[in-house]
Amino acid sequence: MIYSGMKAKNKKPFLNMDERNKQVALRIIAIMYFLTILSMQGIALYRQFVLGQELSEFKDIAIIMTVNSLFLISALLYFGAIPIRLLKIKSLLLIYLLFVVLGSAFTYVKYNVFQSPGLSFKQLFDKLIIVVAIIGIMMFFFALFSILGKRRLDKEIED
Repeated sequence: MIYSGMKAKNKKPFLNMDERNKQVALRIIAIMYFLTILSMQGIALYRQFVLGQELSEFKDIAIIMTVNSLFLISALLYFGAIPIRLLKIKSLLLIYLLFVVLGSAFTYVKYNVFQSPGLSFKQLFDKLIIVVAIIGIMMFFFALFSILGKRRLDKEIED
């Protein structure tokens, strides 16, 4: 037996899992992630409507959830977990309009149905401008990362 003086490197990953165990672990992680996001949304709604707290008291939760959603969906698009064929401007605009309509409806119901004084038209319009801008930024990042992901996949296929 020859001893080279060097230790052989362990080429197995840190968590030595086979493919089936990895799939189970990934499903559990995905379910727990989804439950965490739903819980955070529930906590924000509870704090606003049941406890009557101002939005400024839990704005940090809203920012974390928005940024988290942005990065999650962008990463899924980039790494090909959400299959995107060819991006068409028409389909992007339709998705954008759908999100704007849903976000606007949610904003209207949130501020004018669940709160007693409600918002004036000017205040509601200001909120809707924020909804349109945030959804526009999110759609831009989604389109950008899906294009970059498609290029990355095409490059990997060529190599």
